[in-house]
Amino acid sequence: PIMKIPAFYLSTLAAFFGMLGALLLAMPAYPGWGFGAFLVSNLGWLTVSAWQRQWPLHVQHWVFLACSLLGLWNWWLSPLLLG
Repeated sequence: PIMKIPAFYLSTLAAFFGMLGALLLAMPAYPGWGFGAFLVSNLGWLTVSAWQRQWPLHVQHWVFLACSLLGLWNWWLSPLLLG
Protein backbone atom coordinates (compact mmCIF):
# COMPACT_ATOMS: atom_id res chain seq x y z
CA PRO A 1 0.00 0.00 0.00
CA ILE A 2 2.56 2.63 1.01
CA MET A 3 4.90 1.54 -1.80
CA LYS A 4 2.26 1.81 -4.56
CA ILE A 5 2.79 5.49 -5.34
CA PRO A 6 6.61 5.43 -5.18
CA ALA A 7 6.59 2.15 -7.15
CA PHE A 8 4.45 3.76 -9.86
CA TYR A 9 6.78 6.73 -10.23
CA LEU A 10 9.94 4.62 -10.06
CA SER A 11 8.61 2.08 -12.58
CA THR A 12 7.64 4.95 -14.90
CA LEU A 13 11.15 6.39 -14.61
CA ALA A 14 12.69 2.93 -15.12
CA ALA A 15 10.54 2.37 -18.22
CA PHE A 16 11.55 5.78 -19.62
CA PHE A 17 15.26 5.06 -19.16
CA GLY A 18 14.82 1.59 -20.67
CA MET A 19 13.26 3.10 -23.79
CA LEU A 20 15.93 5.80 -23.88
CA GLY A 21 18.63 3.13 -23.58
CA ALA A 22 17.19 1.19 -26.52
CA LEU A 23 17.02 4.35 -28.63
CA LEU A 24 20.58 5.40 -27.78
CA LEU A 25 21.92 1.90 -28.36
CA ALA A 26 20.30 1.87 -31.80
CA MET A 27 22.08 5.11 -32.72
CA PRO A 28 25.67 4.41 -33.86
CA ALA A 29 27.04 7.58 -32.27
CA TYR A 30 25.81 6.91 -28.69
CA PRO A 31 26.02 3.22 -27.73
CA GLY A 32 27.83 3.88 -24.46
CA TRP A 33 25.13 6.31 -23.36
CA GLY A 34 22.54 3.62 -24.07
CA PHE A 35 24.19 1.28 -21.59
CA GLY A 36 24.22 4.10 -19.02
CA ALA A 37 20.48 4.63 -19.50
CA PHE A 38 19.91 0.88 -19.22
CA LEU A 39 21.86 0.89 -15.96
CA VAL A 40 19.46 3.47 -14.47
CA SER A 41 16.50 1.46 -15.77
CA ASN A 42 17.85 -1.79 -14.31
CA LEU A 43 18.34 -0.25 -10.87
CA GLY A 44 14.80 1.12 -10.93
CA TRP A 45 13.28 -2.20 -11.97
CA LEU A 46 15.34 -4.10 -9.40
CA THR A 47 13.93 -1.85 -6.69
CA VAL A 48 10.32 -2.02 -7.87
CA SER A 49 10.40 -5.77 -8.49
CA ALA A 50 11.77 -6.34 -4.97
CA TRP A 51 9.08 -4.11 -3.44
CA GLN A 52 6.39 -5.98 -5.36
CA ARG A 53 8.00 -9.42 -4.92
CA GLN A 54 8.05 -10.08 -8.64
CA TRP A 55 10.98 -12.47 -8.46
CA PRO A 56 11.17 -13.56 -12.12
CA LEU A 57 11.35 -9.87 -13.17
CA HIS A 58 13.87 -9.26 -10.39
CA VAL A 59 16.19 -12.04 -11.57
CA GLN A 60 15.82 -10.87 -15.18
CA HIS A 61 17.00 -7.39 -14.25
CA TRP A 62 20.03 -8.75 -12.41
CA VAL A 63 21.04 -10.34 -15.72
CA PHE A 64 20.24 -7.11 -17.58
CA LEU A 65 22.29 -5.16 -15.01
CA ALA A 66 25.28 -7.44 -15.67
CA CYS A 67 24.83 -6.83 -19.42
CA SER A 68 24.63 -3.07 -18.85
CA LEU A 69 27.83 -3.12 -16.81
CA LEU A 70 29.56 -5.21 -19.48
CA GLY A 71 28.41 -2.75 -22.14
CA LEU A 72 29.70 0.19 -20.09
CA TRP A 73 33.01 -1.60 -19.63
CA ASN A 74 33.36 -2.29 -23.36
CA TRP A 75 32.28 1.14 -24.59
CA TRP A 76 33.56 3.47 -21.88
CA LEU A 77 35.67 2.17 -19.00
CA SER A 78 37.97 -0.21 -20.87
CA PRO A 79 38.97 2.35 -23.53
CA LEU A 80 39.36 5.00 -20.82
CA LEU A 81 41.53 2.88 -18.53
CA LEU A 82 43.35 0.67 -21.02
CA GLY A 83 43.70 3.10 -23.89
